[in-house]
Amino acid sequence: MKTFHFPLPGSPNYENFILTKYTGFITDSSPLFGLDCEVCLTSMGKELTRISLVTEGGYCLIDELVKPDLKILDYLTSFTGITKEILNPVTTKLKDVQKLLRELLPPDAVLVGHCLDLDLRVLKMIHPYVIDTSLLYAGKQGRRFKLTFLARVILGKDIQCPNKLGRDGIEDARAALELLQYFLKYGPKKIAEFNLEALAANQEQGDKEEAAHMSVLKCLESMGQKLLFLTQDINELSSYRNCQTIKCSSNKKVLEQARVEVPLFPFNIVEFSFQPFPPLFAEEMKNSMKTKWTQMSTVYAGPFSKDCNVGALKKVFSSLGPVHSITLVLETYRPYFSIQYEVLEAAQLALETMNGSLLEGSCIRVRRLVTELTLECDTLVRELEQDSENQGTIYVAGIGETFKEHLLEQSNLFPDLEAVILPKEVKSRKQKNYCFLMLLGRTLA
Repeated sequence: MKTFHFPLPGSPNYENFILTKYTGFITDSSPLFGLDCEVCLTSMGKELTRISLVTEGGYCLIDELVKPDLKILDYLTSFTGITKEILNPVTTKLKDVQKLLRELLPPDAVLVGHCLDLDLRVLKMIHPYVIDTSLLYAGKQGRRFKLTFLARVILGKDIQCPNKLGRDGIEDARAALELLQYFLKYGPKKIAEFNLEALAANQEQGDKEEAAHMSVLKCLESMGQKLLFLTQDINELSSYRNCQTIKCSSNKKVLEQARVEVPLFPFNIVEFSFQPFPPLFAEEMKNSMKTKWTQMSTVYAGPFSKDCNVGALKKVFSSLGPVHSITLVLETYRPYFSIQYEVLEAAQLALETMNGSLLEGSCIRVRRLVTELTLECDTLVRELEQDSENQGTIYVAGIGETFKEHLLEQSNLFPDLEAVILPKEVKSRKQKNYCFLMLLGRTLA
């Protein structure tokens, strides 16, 4: 509570706060109370305008409007639903609420709420037994999720619906209680299965897209312009009055309509629909690509003498990049080795630098085994090299753990260096012996 600035006895700035009638003892059977407060803005900052208190079973004990002593500068109606007209006849003051809470709350009461520190500050009260669901369900680095998000994901409930003006304090207090009860029943392992971080990221992306739609449509409406939307699938865009939607039966029809209609409208969205791959087909494609990539990342080196040092051989080829495996080819008269690298760049480097070299007293050839999957390998590698994403990227092999420090010391060697990518082992987090340098000067690379 001290870390998150809850009002506590003896803490600075809370000298005039009222203490509840708490004792020094709470147990597993201490009663839970859901609390939610709404506020407005006055010259003193946030002040209480409504308090809602519910019991563990969801029964409402208090749902009171409160009138601040100071003049209200902003009723925050879009959040609270409270207006000047609603608050005008109210006579309840903060001191009345404080008195009522002292009378109703038993000495071992546990208050439950979302961002409860804010509620206690606007109540100007101190109560040491609290459970804050924004901290109970906190994400990575202490990220706090919204109550609406947790209610939807954990409880399957939609609260604070956008078609209602303002929030329902009773609904919010009950939701906080139910979130606590769910946590107590199933524990943190069950909560971890929800992957709240990923779900929140997806929702935020959806909110951004919806906001973008809204902002563009509002701009068009303010200019008296219409948007043409050509699609196979009707969605939320179609409901806006300044959006003319033409639904087509196929992608071909979308294209035909676009040729006719698009020149007539200053703004257009042409949407084509594509069915996702069936799961079985997608898995087959994934396995096929994995096999192709493995074969492209494998080179064959030889012939070697029969008494060659395999350890020295492995050391040389490992200097070019991480080796997945080195296997002796048994079908040949003289020893050949199959070297499978973890990255395609290492295999390519082996082909370009080791072919024709003298190794272990033998002049060796390094090449890929020609299969159906590697027939056009050279063409694919050239395409990868010319890809704009790869231009300006240099593969560097055989680096040590202090490479980054040395690079920084001699940064003048790469004046256009934009980034250094240093891969690590997934489990051990140990730095691998290769890296990628990303340069701004594409032609230099």
